[in-house]
Amino acid sequence: MRWTLWIVLGLFPLVDGHPTLKTDQNSLETADAALNHQNGSLNSVLHLDDMEKAALETTRDDPAFPMKELNTSHYPATRAAKVAQHYLNYHHGSPSKWFMVHAIKKASSEDIPEVGKKYHIQFSVQEQATKEIVGNCTAEILFRQTEVQSAPEVNCTCDDLLKIKTSDADHALYHHIKHQPEPMAGMDIPDSQGNIPKEMEPLWYLGGIGASFIMWQQSNESTLYNMAHVHSVKQLNSENDLLAFEYVVLLHDMVSQEIIHWHMQVAWNPTQGVKVTQCHLLPKGTMKQPSAEKHKI
Repeated sequence: MRWTLWIVLGLFPLVDGHPTLKTDQNSLETADAALNHQNGSLNSVLHLDDMEKAALETTRDDPAFPMKELNTSHYPATRAAKVAQHYLNYHHGSPSKWFMVHAIKKASSEDIPEVGKKYHIQFSVQEQATKEIVGNCTAEILFRQTEVQSAPEVNCTCDDLLKIKTSDADHALYHHIKHQPEPMAGMDIPDSQGNIPKEMEPLWYLGGIGASFIMWQQSNESTLYNMAHVHSVKQLNSENDLLAFEYVVLLHDMVSQEIIHWHMQVAWNPTQGVKVTQCHLLPKGTMKQPSAEKHKI
């Protein structure tokens, strides 16, 4: 089974030296609307204008713009594969499955005049809960030349990635949380010893999926993001079938070694998947505390 993912996203402004996302619901819904769910696949179209298409076709045929092979262990290849990982997680992850790049098998890049740089990456994927190698992916990641932060555009095709079936686990978790007498909350995941209690793993995974949206949007050719820590998470009241959570997460840029703090609200159910409904960068030194007490799953 093969499935294909495409996305196009607009530009996001810079705030206090850091890129930030628009937090209005319309902009988030626009990104989600680019995906059409058909036969277990996620499909949309990468849009290029006529000049960009012409430039791309020129680079394919003109030896003046050759494909450059990349060392798969060096930063340019790792950065591009990490962007594809964030994209896959946001569109296909859940509290029961979280994907990581296992090994980069082949990497190359091409400069597209007046457009940007496109990376071509082949890599294998590991699912973190089971530690199983679950498929191979081929991705194209385009970093556009823009004056302000622009989300990389990703086209990713994976073999057999959908063979992981977590529907039963997701539904069981959903109903368990839905029927808890008190809202759930957690702090400092993992703890100071690097441990994640078993009952907190779904909230850690859900935070990672939500953070993947932010890390994908904020990535450029000078970043390499990982989620380092969930500072706080609490369940919010919801008037529909979606479970809603508020997070403060710490993201680590491995290039600058900077730790940045993001606030986000995440909605999820097993049918509609994970959606980031709000998110914004927190000023340095700002931390939010959850109002609900810790509650085990």
